[in-house]
Amino acid sequence: MHLNQAVYLLSSLVVPMGVFSQELPITTTDVFIQSGEVSADSVVIMARCNSEEESSVALFLNGEVQQEANVTNETDFTISFKVERLESNVRYTYSVQCSASSTAEARQEPLNSMEGSFKTAPAADDATPVSFVWVADLAGQGWGRNPNFEITSVGGKTVSGGYVVFDTMEDLGPDFALFQGDMIYSDNAIPASQEIPTGGNWTNNPTKDFVAVTLDDFRHNWKYNHGDEKMQSFLAKTPIFVQWDDHEVTNNWYPNEILVDPLYDENTPANLLYENSLRALYEFNPIEEGTSIFRSQKFGKHLEIFFLDFRSFRDPNPENEAPEPSAMMGDEQLQWLKDGLSSSNATWKILSSHDPLGIVTGGEGDRDSFGNESPEILGREHELKDLLAFIHDNDILGVVSLTSDVHFTAHVNMDPSRAEGGFTDFKPLDEYVIGPIHAGSFGPNFMDTSFGAIYEYELGPLTLGFERWANLPPSEFRLQSFGHASVDEEGNLTIKLIGIDGEVKLEKKLSPEVSNGGSNPSGASSIAFSHFIPLVSLFLLVLN
Repeated sequence: MHLNQAVYLLSSLVVPMGVFSQELPITTTDVFIQSGEVSADSVVIMARCNSEEESSVALFLNGEVQQEANVTNETDFTISFKVERLESNVRYTYSVQCSASSTAEARQEPLNSMEGSFKTAPAADDATPVSFVWVADLAGQGWGRNPNFEITSVGGKTVSGGYVVFDTMEDLGPDFALFQGDMIYSDNAIPASQEIPTGGNWTNNPTKDFVAVTLDDFRHNWKYNHGDEKMQSFLAKTPIFVQWDDHEVTNNWYPNEILVDPLYDENTPANLLYENSLRALYEFNPIEEGTSIFRSQKFGKHLEIFFLDFRSFRDPNPENEAPEPSAMMGDEQLQWLKDGLSSSNATWKILSSHDPLGIVTGGEGDRDSFGNESPEILGREHELKDLLAFIHDNDILGVVSLTSDVHFTAHVNMDPSRAEGGFTDFKPLDEYVIGPIHAGSFGPNFMDTSFGAIYEYELGPLTLGFERWANLPPSEFRLQSFGHASVDEEGNLTIKLIGIDGEVKLEKKLSPEVSNGGSNPSGASSIAFSHFIPLVSLFLLVLN
């Protein structure tokens, strides 16, 4: 996050810790369900009994009981089941029932139940088409669940209330979704009303009047977002892969940091928040405890995704501007990634992270990603240099980065012909940036030029004539976005950056023969015609 964004948070969102208030109920169904971690033969099903009673939970798959367990307040009435020995590329239906007793008779009259579905991944050698979405940045900067928020999609559909983006994505029918991070904002309040910079007020109902410190605080953040009906509907039909970034804990945090933020008590250790946040993340998402956040999954012949953890193993942010190397991934994760990329036979190797490779984030002394606004290779950029050199030296093709974090939409290309850091032995690399899906819009940010990164496409408040750090709400829906990617039988990859109303901002088609960024003679790129309007015209449109 940029320094000016952090200043905004400190000045406008100072709230008490451990206080929780609401008007509308946080949850809207008796049972919350979601699936995730789908492979060719397994899935993880997560559920919560929202009655908040000690219950027996039964998981049914295609109408038959698969597993049972008891839930208590020890896990805030959540549970995850791993189901194995499934068939590949098959859609399964499942249901979860919460009962007062584990007897068969009690299951006939459960306290409550919910039904969902998921599709397993294709087998490793199967060239079946695959599609997915990637999302990030939900309910940040004070923009929460607004029952009065309404958009009209590009197809003419009116979508009202709450997190409208999930309705738009559900209509696309993706096979799965990547939840890259900042899917809660533990350090942000959600007030009853918030002034919109361009005029008017945004209404939040329910509200959230605390910053998270305790385990229950972090749990409440997940329950707040999961209470949205559109999000519930999407999750019941779409398996997810969860990652995380800073706001699951607190803004721009790093391990062993002692927080001096006025939002917290003096000398609060970030590790305390980290431990509570991580436990809540595993409780409220379909990922088994003990599963590493950095992991990979293959989806048929043409696609493998490497889920990266750029938060847990980093060195302190201030070290990112020093000449000496500092860590972003850490030695173990970096070696794992190298091994995975070199052994992968997938046509496309997707790097999924919540922090961009070339875009500068964080203020001076608090650079939060790789970039540091210096042409020299400094700090964490040494680690990125190591990775790029490995990809080049081992002639690894088909590497593409999908990311988020910066709250604007972009396509970034890194190319050795433009590199200013003195290192040119790397392949061109494309990075596609989305977000926010429902939070404040900022940017575009400044670019680090060490590895020749430039914007091929950018859309943020500044692009449309607003202030760079305007914190525009979801109602300025032109600036809210998610990503969609699909691979066909021949291995062609299509990437779309899409507005929450369904408008395609950018579409890029890549063929497997030429898989890295730069020139792609057999690929095609298209941008919606409206985005070629000169800046002055766009500004006049905004004023009107």
